[in-house]
Amino acid sequence: MTNPRVPRPASRLTALTAYAPPGVRDSKSQGPNPRSQISDLESRKSCLRPLKLDANEGRLPDDALLDRLRAIDADALRRYARPAALEAKLGATLGIDPSGIVVTAGADDALDRLCRATLEPGRCAILTDPTFEMLPRYARLAGAKPIEIPWLDRPFPAGEIERAIDERTGAVFLVTPNNPTGAVARAAEIVRIAERAPASVVVADLAYVEFADEDPTPALLGLPNVVMTRTFSKAWGLAGLRVGYAIGPAHIISWLRAVGHPYPTSSVGLALAGAALDLDHSGNDAYIAQAKRERRDLAALLRSLGADAADSQGNFVLARVPEAWALADVLAARGIHVRRFARGSTLADRLRITCPGDPADFDSLTRALREVLR
Repeated sequence: MTNPRVPRPASRLTALTAYAPPGVRDSKSQGPNPRSQISDLESRKSCLRPLKLDANEGRLPDDALLDRLRAIDADALRRYARPAALEAKLGATLGIDPSGIVVTAGADDALDRLCRATLEPGRCAILTDPTFEMLPRYARLAGAKPIEIPWLDRPFPAGEIERAIDERTGAVFLVTPNNPTGAVARAAEIVRIAERAPASVVVADLAYVEFADEDPTPALLGLPNVVMTRTFSKAWGLAGLRVGYAIGPAHIISWLRAVGHPYPTSSVGLALAGAALDLDHSGNDAYIAQAKRERRDLAALLRSLGADAADSQGNFVLARVPEAWALADVLAARGIHVRRFARGSTLADRLRITCPGDPADFDSLTRALREVLR
């Protein structure tokens, strides 16, 4: 029986736990991890330099950007950050008015704001399953019911999503390329869903769009109920800055400003994100091209070794492998950290492996995979 004399959390926190980054929750929260038939000898091998391939982080920043970091005026450290300059720069890049852009603390902050601005008890959020794992959390914290449409090992379920839309639908969230699968929704499919749901906000999370074959942004700009979220964390390699942004109709963007913190980003983060837009992009382009080659070759290698790996349009590959948890341990012992998922979940038998975007690191990864999977 609940003790009325002690503080109690809100009911929407029932069964919710704090997000734990990859590598933090693993054994402690998921119980013992048997090594099964994989030998202890293999698990004792290690790499000279660890490869962190579990969070889809991008490349190291160029020296030119580090020079901008060193040149930041000390006064910026004591002033509250004002994102208007970066919003204007992004607006100029996209050819839209800055009133249609809000800078946030990463794209996940934008997604959280969208849930708080569009959802409440009695409303529903339509999501795919699996998807970015914070989305159903944000929806529940806003008091809404997540409706999850399966999207694993199958084409994008556009028809099922459209049929799920009704008068209770507050928002539809589409992550494309999807995390953790790397599958995509075509621009035309997103447009049709938006037309089917004129009274709902349709959110296209484009965190990995730089790696995709198609960028739906031009087709979605100007639609009256579509918001796109973007980030500097992935292709730009600036996850530590925590700078993202949302693009959409000015009146919806005004909702996101209303529910956000007054100063969600730092002056340093804003300055470096703006500098990244100004500097030569050839390093980024080369990294993206390398990651695309790696995801193709990695999926092919995994399939040749008996794993089930789908083609991906992110900077990662998701694969079904034997003994997924034990295999992650063996790779970690070699200094290669990949993403594994909760036991009992639909992804428990899979690993998500970030493409390092570097030929030498990719060689280390593929050599290790050949040895342990054989």
